[in-house]
Amino acid sequence: MVICSQGAKETNMNVKGHTYRYVVTKAEEGGYVAKCIELPQVHTEGETLAEVKKNMRDALTLTVDYIRDRAKKEKGEVLEITIR
Repeated sequence: MVICSQGAKETNMNVKGHTYRYVVTKAEEGGYVAKCIELPQVHTEGETLAEVKKNMRDALTLTVDYIRDRAKKEKGEVLEITIR
């Protein structure tokens, strides 16, 4: 885990063979909010850091499954690329 500016914490999570980074900050109303760096449409919240981690794993899993299912419905050839 990396501490970022303004008390935000950056951490990593492996989901379906890929590692995603997300940033966790304290919410003004209590608890925590988190957003995925690589997939900005994925965000979640929780009362504890453990709950945020579980919720982020669930949100990432649902999003990756949706993206993969949508790709299967595309016409044409689906190709892959690895970026290091």
